[in-house]
Amino acid sequence: MINADNTPLEFPCRFPVKAMVRRSDGAQQAVLEMVEQHVEISRSDDVRVRASRNGKYESITVTVSVESRDHLERIYADVQALEVVVMML
Repeated sequence: MINADNTPLEFPCRFPVKAMVRRSDGAQQAVLEMVEQHVEISRSDDVRVRASRNGKYESITVTVSVESRDHLERIYADVQALEVVVMML
């Protein structure tokens, strides 16, 4: 069933936000700080980091609680605007 936001998601909900970054000092911190501007997260429970095979990139997944599609889109837009972010999934 599609809700008023034209999405199959039902809000509020928990959703994994995934950013691919160039591995560097501060890249992970930058992503987490940006997400924390929108929602509270537990860095020990809500964050998963995985290095690429060659170690040049990292995948950072932050599972967040969002109130609406607009809320989720604002998080994605702000994280994607970071210089260290290569792509968002």
